[in-house]
Amino acid sequence: MKRKIPSLVIILALITTYSAFAAGPAGLSAIGVYGSAGSTGGVGSGGAGISLKWASFPVIGVKYDFSASMMNVSCDYYAVDAEGIAKNLSYFLGAGAYVGFASGSDLAVGLRLPAGIQYWPIKKLEIYVSPVLSMPIFPKLDFGFGGELGLRVHF
Repeated sequence: MKRKIPSLVIILALITTYSAFAAGPAGLSAIGVYGSAGSTGGVGSGGAGISLKWASFPVIGVKYDFSASMMNVSCDYYAVDAEGIAKNLSYFLGAGAYVGFASGSDLAVGLRLPAGIQYWPIKKLEIYVSPVLSMPIFPKLDFGFGGELGLRVHF
């Protein structure tokens, strides 16, 4: 429980700090859902979550990992966001960090590099696919690769 409180405080601080820069509820510029799958150190994982976006920063993911029975929170900065490739098609490149926690003393902390393709079938509706490189730092230094598929509605 003590580890959950600092994570919630950080998330609330980010929401409060960036609420003045976007147009949606609580300052959000987009909200959506996503699924993920990947492998770190040969151990597979998969989950589903909610994506909260405040312009290019922060992009928050709150996900439950079914394989590890762990709740994960990621925070990314999109250095390139919605850069046009063709009509209705764009890409993003970012960097971020994550923390994962489970009941008991399980804790995971690491860095991530998301990059993705965004498809806009209609204005303000984004469908994205994103390969993600990850580098767990705690409890053990390792490397991972995964992917996310999601949908966001923009305000």
